[in-house]
Amino acid sequence: MRTVFDGGGTGIEPPPPDAAKQQWRRWAQKVRRPGVPRSVSKAVTGGIVAWLDSPEAPPGTVVLYLPLPDEVDVTSVIGIADRPCTVTRTPSRGPLTLHPADAPRERHRYGFEQPVADAPRADPGTVGVVLVPGLAFDLGGGRLGRGGGYYDRFLPTLPPAAVLVGVVPEALVVPALPTEPHDVPMTHVATESGVRAVAHR
Repeated sequence: MRTVFDGGGTGIEPPPPDAAKQQWRRWAQKVRRPGVPRSVSKAVTGGIVAWLDSPEAPPGTVVLYLPLPDEVDVTSVIGIADRPCTVTRTPSRGPLTLHPADAPRERHRYGFEQPVADAPRADPGTVGVVLVPGLAFDLGGGRLGRGGGYYDRFLPTLPPAAVLVGVVPEALVVPALPTEPHDVPMTHVATESGVRAVAHR
């Protein structure tokens, strides 16, 4: 069966812009089933690496996430990008923590890998670029997360000049998403079409 990721469709219409976030989450999760194809992840990652090597990308450490099965897998950036990379850890309590990309890992109860609890910490002050996962993003930089608020608490702790890149398949970039005052907008979005700056509303 063809999916929205290979040029087909799901027949699932997105909700109206003023719909509740939970309704948008249900829509995004349906679109993402049965997961993001490897070819899409490869295309998105290739665009990210090309952008990181361009004059447009700021210097500094790159923050990556270790993906869930339905997220774009950006981990190959670690071996390709010519700059230091770090990854996040999701503790049972408290905000995300930052660790070297080669830190020992364990499996989180939700199924993704993460650095072990006693892994060395990385310096957030060196961060220049953050690759941020999300269920969907909009053209104004709005992000639809999974509802835990981890990134909304983590991102303000990084340098104000850090570039925030929302990573998602192109099919999940929509004109507008519902936002709240605590939501941290992205500066860029990365899809199969490359990395592009967003126009904040």
